[in-house]
Amino acid sequence: MTRRKRAALPPVETSEQLQVRLRAYALATRESAMKPRKVPFPEHVTVLAGPLRRVRARPSGSGDDQAGEPDAG
Repeated sequence: MTRRKRAALPPVETSEQLQVRLRAYALATRESAMKPRKVPFPEHVTVLAGPLRRVRARPSGSGDDQAGEPDAG
């Protein structure tokens, strides 16, 4: 039976040292993370578009009974 070596523990860091190291890593990898990615979209899926304008109900005292019509602007 062979014994396995225990993995060496990382050196002890203060929270400030760890924060500095993590920030440096984040800044170094930020540019590659911000690049747009192309995600393949399946051809058999159909996407239905939603409403093009926001539909707001008019206040009840406006005089019109057409409360569900889209706004002009």
